[in-house]
Amino acid sequence: MPYVERITKAGKTIEIERYFTSRYKKKGIKRGDKVKPTQEQQQKINTRQAERKLRILMNANFEYGDYHIVLDYIRRKGQPDRTKEEMRKDIDIFLRELRKEFKKQGRELKYIHVMEIGKKGARHHHLVINKIDTKILQQCWYKAYEGHNRVKVFPLDDTGDYKDLAAYFIKYTGTHNRGADGALQGKRWNCSKNLVRPEPEYRIITDREWFKAEARPIKGYYVDKDSIRKGVHSPDYYGYGYFCYRLIENTTRGG
Repeated sequence: MPYVERITKAGKTIEIERYFTSRYKKKGIKRGDKVKPTQEQQQKINTRQAERKLRILMNANFEYGDYHIVLDYIRRKGQPDRTKEEMRKDIDIFLRELRKEFKKQGRELKYIHVMEIGKKGARHHHLVINKIDTKILQQCWYKAYEGHNRVKVFPLDDTGDYKDLAAYFIKYTGTHNRGADGALQGKRWNCSKNLVRPEPEYRIITDREWFKAEARPIKGYYVDKDSIRKGVHSPDYYGYGYFCYRLIENTTRGG
């Protein structure tokens, strides 16, 4: 029984992955030709893994009505752009002030944060946070960024599946990590320590179950068809076969 099924429940989503693990290797099971991934392939592998981790983190901790916010800077002709050190200081002040406001309400701030420099050099902070009055967000950014309060707010939808937002966050962190000036921040993203981190469940499956792998919905969920991946000889899975897909909870959409 050399294959394992990893099941990760995150909010309204369930991630299902079947892959070989040498921990349960059985005599006679052969790995496909293993080819060391090229630098480009390895970057794609790293990106997929980072997206998966961030997607699960977002789906497990945020929901309908929470916010994706963008903290903007004002660019004036002749003035230097904000340095990454200044941006880090700004976000530290913003988060400090926002924590105070949540505490006044008897609540805890939850957040995920990345910094972005756009193609034309515009600076931004992107965050996913739990819901709070938008006026408070403006007040906190006003204190952090020298009297300016330009905050864009995008409420999260009711699907509970924020894969596109996670991919968007990772896209920009990957660009900055490869840039000549180095990473904007030490990690691909920063987040509050109070986030729920789902623990996956593991189930050993037989060869027969592996070869009959099919993405099937369960009661109350549908299959995200775009998430289905199946193949062999993948650098992601050390040259063995793999099969992955995601289930999303059926949702009655609000008006």
